[in-house]
Amino acid sequence: MDFKEFVENVIKNVTVSLGSEVKVEVRQVTKNNGVRLHGLIFSQENASVSPTVYLDGFYTEYTRGKSMGDIVYEIVAIYENNKVAVDIDMDFFLDYQAVRGRIFLKVVHYEKNREMLKDVPFRRFLDLAVTCYYGYMNDFLGKGAIQIEIAHLDKWGISEEELFETARRNTMEKLGTEIMGMNEILTEILAEKAGAADEREVELMLKNMETEVPMYVMTLRGRYFGAACICYKEVLQAFGERCRKNFYILPSSVHELILVPDSGREEPEELQRMVREVNAGHVAPEERLSDQVYYFNCSENSLRMI
Repeated sequence: MDFKEFVENVIKNVTVSLGSEVKVEVRQVTKNNGVRLHGLIFSQENASVSPTVYLDGFYTEYTRGKSMGDIVYEIVAIYENNKVAVDIDMDFFLDYQAVRGRIFLKVVHYEKNREMLKDVPFRRFLDLAVTCYYGYMNDFLGKGAIQIEIAHLDKWGISEEELFETARRNTMEKLGTEIMGMNEILTEILAEKAGAADEREVELMLKNMETEVPMYVMTLRGRYFGAACICYKEVLQAFGERCRKNFYILPSSVHELILVPDSGREEPEELQRMVREVNAGHVAPEERLSDQVYYFNCSENSLRMI
């Protein structure tokens, strides 16, 4: 069954499961880096918010042997668990005073997002583009982000300068940075994956992953679009003073950065190769930031691409 037939079958079976009062359709959604995903949109009459379930991953599971019945059951469960039980008045988004406190910065790759950036206020930064988003936390909608577009500024009656000033201030004051050693991150990941495994097993797994090169993860609290830390020289300078070294910055994803203090043993070409391999094999295309490696010089308080 090809993807088109798969989508048609999903729509038919999900519609049967939910009934005719829920309209189900598929729309192509453009995500970060121009990645196009196929979203299953659920909508009901008089509902202002419609949940979306992306089908691309489900199709991959189908090609690997997962049954259509199991896929439909899972999609319906996702819808039932995430549908909005009450109608949400989205008019609040028209009022700048109501949203300004939750506008934050995020960074994306400039070249890979040129089409999207035509409609979005942005600032060039090395090979990246700095944009703004509204981060919501709602009892009914959960946690998510709305990309700020030029059209929003027209409705709010504000300038791009005011938007970026607000976003820059909010990002540091309301989110702030978080820096962890790589082992600390690995411990968290392994603890989640190990489940019932005892501490000794986790320790042995960590020991096997140890490296002579110390690495740190920098992100924002909440670990959402945390790569925006790269825009704050004062934050980078503070880390350099803490480790008393210049350092490399490896873009792990749009959500975090990996910092590698320069001990003189690091090979920039090797770091570049590592970033490219990790991006290609372990980071979802829509979450990749860049294949570039950056270098922060503390004495010059300067950041450059290598």
